[in-house]
Amino acid sequence: CEDLYEVTRRKTRTVNCGPIKFGSDHPIVRQTMATTNTADVEATMDQVMRCADKGFDLVRVTVQGKREANACAKIREGLFKKGYDIPLCADMHFQPVVALLVADAVEKIRINPGNFADGRKDFNEKVYETEEDYYAERGYLVEALQPLVEKCKDLDRCMRIGTNHGSLSSRVLSFYGDTPRGMVESAIEFADICRSLDYHNFVFSMKASNPLVMVQSYRLLAAEQYRLDWDYP
Repeated sequence: CEDLYEVTRRKTRTVNCGPIKFGSDHPIVRQTMATTNTADVEATMDQVMRCADKGFDLVRVTVQGKREANACAKIREGLFKKGYDIPLCADMHFQPVVALLVADAVEKIRINPGNFADGRKDFNEKVYETEEDYYAERGYLVEALQPLVEKCKDLDRCMRIGTNHGSLSSRVLSFYGDTPRGMVESAIEFADICRSLDYHNFVFSMKASNPLVMVQSYRLLAAEQYRLDWDYP
């Protein structure tokens, strides 16, 4: 942190998400998640509108496959027709191809570095003798993420790199263990790929069922951004 004795909001860049903005120059974005089956277009639209009417700025919806991705397009169109421009965030796991499809419809894509490219864990032990060995396997991550990054750039979409403590990849678990450091390094690796493609319209999030793990992860993430001279929300 900048000061051990005074609370200050860390200075960050502005990240655009449809009509709202993330970053230290803007109010904290009020977010929630729909509890409906996303494929049920009418029910999801109704819940999103009720959230907007209560003052929320953004609603996240789960997208398991192509059916839900196609539904998102109908939900977005239907909301616009009813006069609601509240941004939607697609919660993605496992399927880069579906993420590309839903990016046509929603303002924000949430990806989980632990399973976006790795799929379900195989729990086979991987041994990395050095950091060079660990980073040498990054090629498949670039291959999986690059098409989505390029599409988000073209469409001015926002991305949330959201690490989940409960779903770190086998690769990360083998090198960093089930730790806050592993969560942060997983997110930083995906952000580094985004930056290499000159894409900067993304935010970070750290999620853990254990509050101590979550707080430590955010502290490590902030410290790492200070070290790297990054300023992402």
